[in-house]
Amino acid sequence: MAGIGGYNGWAWIFILEGIFTFLVAIVSFWILPDWPENAKFLKTEERELLIRRLRLDVEDARMDHWGKTTARRIFGDVKIYLGILMYLGVVTTSYSGALFTPTILKQLGWTSIHAQVMSIPLFAVATVFALTVAVISDRLHHRFGFIIAGCLLATMGYIILLNMHRVQVGVRYFALYAIISGGYIAQPVTLVWVSNNMSGHYKRAVSSAMMPGIGNIGGIIASNMFLTSQAPTYPLGYGLGLGLLWLCILSATIHLLYVRRENRLRDEGRRDDRYQLPDDEKCNLGDDHPAFRFTY
Repeated sequence: MAGIGGYNGWAWIFILEGIFTFLVAIVSFWILPDWPENAKFLKTEERELLIRRLRLDVEDARMDHWGKTTARRIFGDVKIYLGILMYLGVVTTSYSGALFTPTILKQLGWTSIHAQVMSIPLFAVATVFALTVAVISDRLHHRFGFIIAGCLLATMGYIILLNMHRVQVGVRYFALYAIISGGYIAQPVTLVWVSNNMSGHYKRAVSSAMMPGIGNIGGIIASNMFLTSQAPTYPLGYGLGLGLLWLCILSATIHLLYVRRENRLRDEGRRDDRYQLPDDEKCNLGDDHPAFRFTY
């Protein structure tokens, strides 16, 4: 396809992927159900079970009506903005790994084709880590520790590459495993953790859109931080990636302290005044409801 439309052949790989994603998004508007009640692929008993579980999950912490008060509760929630910072901090590592791993591997002395091949195991291992952590974190009902573990693993990789001339090629290759696997561990957990700490479908929908919607600015950062003029050491790329990882760690720690404090205040009954709100507002508090408890 080289030359078609004035584009190089490699450019068409991304164009076709983008077109496919766009078309799937359009079709999904009609395929994906809005509510469990509309899910045609569920049997009646499965649908009823899912609805019961969702009600138990949120208890009285619902948010079923949109209005000015609802908007203030959503857009004034610091947890959403901490989630954006967490996601931005780690997604830059994920994007830069996907975009520049072959380039970095080539700097280790491999040919372009060999570098492409050697990038495959990096993402295969990272996928195993991501799926394993997903299962374990669900069973433990814990998120924060896995975000920190992923960021620390990637931190180790960045530190090695910032000192690449002091280590052998094999150690540099290991550093890429650490960076990519660490990013794959932490990135999805940030999304899930913030969603766990949101209640009410309006609030979950907005937070789930804002985190990747704004946080994906990390993709723009990632595409501009590995400068050809700085090869092969890439101090800006590795240094900025490391700094943003610690933005994720800092934001996650503040988030943890915030939700722990809120849980303590609710256990002490210091949010019970919200039970005295008018019924229409009390039934639309979302995770501000005194009965809701946040996940760590």
